[in-house]
Parts: sequence; C-alpha cells; structure tokens
Amino acid sequence: MKKLAVTFSLIAALCLSSSAFAKDIQNADQSSLVSLSENKMSSNENETLKINITVDGKTVTATLIDNSASRDLVSRLPLEINLEDFNNTTEKIFYPKPSLNLNEKKNGIAPVPGDITIYEPWQNVAIFCKSFSYSDDLIKIGHIYGDGIELFKKKGKVKVTISK
Repeated sequence: MKKLAVTFSLIAALCLSSSAFAKDIQNADQSSLVSLSENKMSSNENETLKINITVDGKTVTATLIDNSASRDLVSRLPLEINLEDFNNTTEKIFYPKPSLNLNEKKNGIAPVPGDITIYEPWQNVAIFCKSFSYSDDLIKIGHIYGDGIELFKKKGKVKVTISK
C-alpha cells in the first residue's frame, strides 16, 4: 500500500511539473509570436519611401515600394534628369547609369497613369502618363498619386529634379 501511495505521489508530481512546463512553453511561444508580430508591424511601416519630383518649379510626391531598385534610386538622389517621350507620350523615360539594382523584383503589371516602373530588358525607368497593357517585363517601383501626373503629360523632353 505504501508503494502504491508513493507511485501515485510520483505520478501527481510528474503531472504537475509537466503541466507547469507546458505552460512555460506556451507562454514562451506566445511571447515569441507577439515579438514576431511587433517586428512584422515595424517592417510594414517601412514598406514605402517618399521622393519629390520637381517639374517647372512644381513639386509632386511619389511613393516608392521598398525594394532594392527603389532604395538604389533613393541612394543616388538628388538627380537632375531629362525625361523623354516614349510610345506617343504614354510614358516618360530615362536610363539610370549604372542600371538600378533588381535583386528584389516583382515582374508584371498593367500600368496606370502615375505608375513608376522599370522596363527590365532596357533597364529604363518609366513614369506612365496613360494606361498601358500588361507586361511581364515591367517592374513597378512606385506611384505618383493625385493629379501630379499632369505635369508629365506635355510633349517633348521634361527636365526634372528628383530629391528626398
């Protein structure tokens, strides 16, 4: 009978200690999840970059997607460039030298007015003034919101300054 009581005591002690251990693991997992969630939220806050584009003394703000190409572009600012018409003023383009870093890229969009893209085969940056058909060769790196795109719609070269 004494052995039976000792056995039950040992089993009870093991159950209690394993229950406490399981709660410690559960609490650790929950704190890890909270930490992971907080890290994800802070990285989401940094998903976009803002740049200013000045045309004829008027400045518009563009929002860039946080990727290797946009970070590379921002690292080169300020830039003074001439944007040239392409495809019957559908887009204004320039060729950054050297080409932008495309390590983190997501190909394929149907651009709308205001989209800022890279055409991968030619490595040029394009600001779309008109909608265009889907292309796997386009990489979206940002967008000009609002009516700021109107500044880019005139025919011919447009001298711009891009800054932070």
